[in-house]
Amino acid sequence: MSPDSALEEKVRQAARGLASAGLVHAFGHCSARIDEQHFLVCAAMPMGLIADEEGSVVAIGGPLPEGVLGEVRAHQAIYATRADVGGICRIMPPAVMALSTFGVTPAPRHGLGAYSLRPPRCGTTRDCCVTMTWRSGWPVR
Repeated sequence: MSPDSALEEKVRQAARGLASAGLVHAFGHCSARIDEQHFLVCAAMPMGLIADEEGSVVAIGGPLPEGVLGEVRAHQAIYATRADVGGICRIMPPAVMALSTFGVTPAPRHGLGAYSLRPPRCGTTRDCCVTMTWRSGWPVR
């Protein structure tokens, strides 16, 4: 199976965009679902250096192809359990990695919640970023 050239280009653009936004450096990758059985993952290299390199087609329920990094198994697991997911980005922002050396974990923020004094917590539903439970006194959507 081979993906169409438009999907290949979208995955390459996503990889370069994540790198130019400073969300990845040498580590990270992105993928896009092709169909119910397969997805395309970007080339195994620093995403900011991806030019015309082809990605790899990965079977959702099979072994990883030669040259595909082991952490792509996380993409397989997500695509296998979430039919509504069309793409995945695994990012490791340098600033977050630097904070980790001090044992600091930044609180996840989403949208306007980034301006809140009380950070939102993800709920227990599938749509973590849409359905959020708020700390005491805040509405539950």
